[in-house]
Amino acid sequence: MRWQVDYLCHALSRYDTLLDGLFGATGRAEAERLLRERVYGAIARAYPRLAAECARRTR
Repeated sequence: MRWQVDYLCHALSRYDTLLDGLFGATGRAEAERLLRERVYGAIARAYPRLAAECARRTR
């Protein structure tokens, strides 16, 4: 299940691009945490069988 979440997170979203855009920005750590929560939350809602892996990654 890990590889499936990785694929959805990185290949189907602009996740890496968004994180790169935050480089050196004030509040980057908080923005990164919120982005992760939103992306993994969306994946978990769309693919309930991946919800446990998404929850593990947001902890």
